Amino acid sequence: MLVSSASTLRHGDEFPAWVIIAAPPLIFLVVAVIAWSALRSTDSIMRLTGKAGIDAISRLMGFLLVCMGVQFVINGVLEIVFPYQ
Repeated sequence: MLVSSASTLRHGDEFPAWVIIAAPPLIFLVVAVIAWSALRSTDSIMRLTGKAGIDAISRLMGFLLVCMGVQFVINGVLEIVFPYQ
C-alpha cells in the first residue's frame, strides 16, 4: 500500500523534512506491530471464526490483492498515456 500511495504523489507536493524522515519508519513499525499481533493470535482467530470464516477471510484477502494489482496496472497505464495527451 505504501508503494501504491507513493506512486500517486504529485511532484509538486511539498512535505516538511521531518515528515519525510519520520513517516517511513513509523509506518513500517505500525504495520509490523499489526502483522505481529495478527500472526500471534492466529490460534484464537481460527477457533473464533472456524473453517468457513477462514475461507471467507482468505477470499477477502485474495480480492484485496487483485484490487491492488489492478490499481498498479491502472497507475502504470496512466503514467505511460498521460504525458502524450
